[in-house]
Amino acid sequence: MEFMETLISSLIIWIAPALIAWVALSSQWLNGRPYAAGKLAESIAWLGFGSATLATALWAISRHDPVVATLTEAGWVGIRFDALSATILLLVCFLGAIILRFSQNYLAGDKRQGYFFKWLCITLGAVIALVIAPGLVQFFAAWMATSLGLHKLLVYYADRKGTLLSARKKFVVSRLGDLCLLGAFIGVYVIYGVQDFGQLFMITQEQGASLDNHAWIGWLIILGAMFKSAQFPFHTWLPDTMGAPTPVSALMHAGIINGGGYLVVRMSPVLVNTPGALHLLAIFGAITAIYASMVMLSQTSVKRSLAYSTIAQMGFMLLQCGLGAFHLAVLHIVAHSLYKGHAFLSSGSAVATAKKLNADPKYIKLPQMRIWLAVGIGISIVVGLSYVFGISHSEKPGMLVLSMVVVMAITQLLWMQMRRGRTGSELSKTAIFAAGIAAIYFILAGVADSVLATSLPNNVPTWPVTEMVLTFFIFAFLLTSIRFQDGHPGFLTVAYKRRLYVHALNGFYMNTIVNKAARKMGLVPENR
Repeated sequence: MEFMETLISSLIIWIAPALIAWVALSSQWLNGRPYAAGKLAESIAWLGFGSATLATALWAISRHDPVVATLTEAGWVGIRFDALSATILLLVCFLGAIILRFSQNYLAGDKRQGYFFKWLCITLGAVIALVIAPGLVQFFAAWMATSLGLHKLLVYYADRKGTLLSARKKFVVSRLGDLCLLGAFIGVYVIYGVQDFGQLFMITQEQGASLDNHAWIGWLIILGAMFKSAQFPFHTWLPDTMGAPTPVSALMHAGIINGGGYLVVRMSPVLVNTPGALHLLAIFGAITAIYASMVMLSQTSVKRSLAYSTIAQMGFMLLQCGLGAFHLAVLHIVAHSLYKGHAFLSSGSAVATAKKLNADPKYIKLPQMRIWLAVGIGISIVVGLSYVFGISHSEKPGMLVLSMVVVMAITQLLWMQMRRGRTGSELSKTAIFAAGIAAIYFILAGVADSVLATSLPNNVPTWPVTEMVLTFFIFAFLLTSIRFQDGHPGFLTVAYKRRLYVHALNGFYMNTIVNKAARKMGLVPENR
């Protein structure tokens, strides 16, 4: 068994240093060899993905306890390889390799390709070091390095209008998050005398409710996650980063932005003892998801729409964390990362695709009964699948809200088909397809629950009242959104709807307010 641990740790421990080591290479030297730099970076990423895949397979076959290996006696630097870190490590390595491959064509002919590959590798290495961190010290150092590396990439085209402003807004928000996390980690070390995750989680599991006197630690961790994952009202920097190269957008939206969610999931054994902080996270996650969804629907720019989509998805992910559904949050991270990475890397073809899809857009206004029919079918599908899979919405944290979100997705799909005039057999096929997708999602949720069981706390409390309230608001938002898009008057006049659309198009002016404040503070000159 010791041999297997050594083998697994050897397969993993080299990946982050190999990427971070690019900091020692001269940017000027790399700029003179762009082809070699790109191929070397891509090769390291693919080799890292293969090594991580082999390590995961060996770990799954041989053991289910975490593999911990440290390079120092104090345990500050090393790896912690468990179900959670293995899942996210595979995801990061795969996305990193794809983005590096895409970047070689995207930046072909650019005079600073070598500089770009250098900082992309450093940032990827920092993310990997964060994912496999064995304790608080490496986690925080990698957390800081990830943010600083991303800043270098965001200002790659610093002369573009708005680029410097968005990057510096992000820099300020990130530093606030860093301060929160630093305060929380110092508090953990002072109070419990450990920085190793394994020892810390053992202490919190044994002491449980006695940690209430130190709930401020949980609050600081939650605030750090909110700053990192662009939660309302700390989100305004994200939609303004569209001046960055597309590979940077893909890396940020598919990877780095998930850092707040990963922080909450990794520290979940500590956070379950601070229910007040998790409640706050759930509330702000729900507010962010609803706000960003409204703004996203009104955007005319492909990349800006994707940015607000990311904000909404981060809100939903942290809502899941706040409700204690940590395994669902991990599943969300994986699914969202793969989707958003593809969405950004293929954003250049979005216009041509939209033209094909909307070549003959004939929509009909549906009577209200048809809308309720779509809602009823969605609810029936979810209730039926819950019965088939034996899902208890009262016992599983977050399942009630998740089920309503699935109902929301199915209803939206059926409603769109109805608006196109689909009836009878065509609508039945759509309902069957939606039921199949929902079934796959519930199956994956069960798999995630089983796989991640050893990495997540088993004493997660349930908050039925909070879930019911949030479920009601999500359902109300679903009906309001559909009625608004379908042109039903409801309680809003046509003139008010038009004004609401303009407000949503401008993000309810949050960006304008923050940008003015940032310029007055002197973050950037008035013309930048």
